[in-house]
Amino acid sequence: MPATDNHSSTNADSTERLRALVARLADDDLQRSLGGGWTTAFALAHLAFWDARQVAALKRFARGDQFPAEDLATNDALELIAAAFDPATIGEAAVNAAQDLDQIVTTLTADQLNDLRTSGKAYAIDRAPHRDEHISQIEEALR
Repeated sequence: MPATDNHSSTNADSTERLRALVARLADDDLQRSLGGGWTTAFALAHLAFWDARQVAALKRFARGDQFPAEDLATNDALELIAAAFDPATIGEAAVNAAQDLDQIVTTLTADQLNDLRTSGKAYAIDRAPHRDEHISQIEEALR
């Protein structure tokens, strides 16, 4: 039986914040530098990837598999292929991945949620801090 989780509302709030940001981005905004070689479009690709990665991991976990380990080289690899992503659609991909993550969290049982928390994997279900960090970074660059 799915459990009600306090992460659900904070995740939903961050998804709405992301949706509102993406809706107001112009083409020029997507190319805006965020520093460190990142652009707005890349930050959105990063968010899309990490929420999608957690969705895939949580689906495996919900089936009874062990939660998969993360690779420390993932962000570096993402930077190498990010230029292939279409900036015009990456915002929509980020919002869709966020919605998918929010939905799967609502299907997890209380025991599954507790297991993720106690095993140091709460980041997989509490996505709002990660999203909000990059949303704020984009908003600051757009000022």
